[in-house]
Amino acid sequence: MMTDLLVHKGSAYKSPTQIARVITEQWLQDNMYCPSCDSTHLDPTTPGTKVYDFQCDSCEERYQLKAKSTKFGRKLTDSAYGPLKDAIEHDVAPSFFFLRYTRDAWKVLDLFTIPSHFFTINALEERRPLRKTARRSGWIGCNILLDRLPPDGWIEIIKDGSIRSPGAVRDEWRRFSFLRESTVRSRGWTSDVLTCVRKLGKSEFSLQEMYGFEEELRELHPRNRHIRPKIRQQLQVLRDKEVLRFLGRGRYMVRD
Repeated sequence: MMTDLLVHKGSAYKSPTQIARVITEQWLQDNMYCPSCDSTHLDPTTPGTKVYDFQCDSCEERYQLKAKSTKFGRKLTDSAYGPLKDAIEHDVAPSFFFLRYTRDAWKVLDLFTIPSHFFTINALEERRPLRKTARRSGWIGCNILLDRLPPDGWIEIIKDGSIRSPGAVRDEWRRFSFLRESTVRSRGWTSDVLTCVRKLGKSEFSLQEMYGFEEELRELHPRNRHIRPKIRQQLQVLRDKEVLRFLGRGRYMVRD
């Protein structure tokens, strides 16, 4: 895998956005393997395909690429709201690649992936429709709320130009693949509770500390009237999957 971007691929375009899109997509096609399986390459989807940019022919995992020259923050502008929302609700959401490059030297600085089983409706924010005077009047885009996803789902591939081994990347991917065994709603709860665990910022914590996120989780899941039992349930799921260890007397430890 190389970190140099193929600048000549964008020579046919004038828009900086189009140039960056063409160059980064070509780089991913030439250099990236599938994190979900042992396939050594990814194939681009047909131009105009909604939601997906690449697909693995071996495991059929689908990916969307988001690239920018600045660091990724808590919120990221994405494409149309409706298609991505439908994909999440019907359990066919893409996994994502997030690529940061330097425009002066055209090198890849950072690349991380977030598997589709971590994406939930709660990580999607509907934007206001475009004004009537806009060329695409009424079009509704969306934002991806990265801070609503647990850091466990952020799998680094390149960090500050340093490339990780494919084996290490795939091991991290498979650690939480059990989420695919549950429904979209159930995995959303697991992901949200795990995000709260990580917000505590320590290796050991208590059930009472997790109850401190009750209102936050109620806001994310307004239809559920039994937030505390749901927190206990999801802690048990994470314990059974060896993400957490139960220490007794309402205390848990993160198993890193």
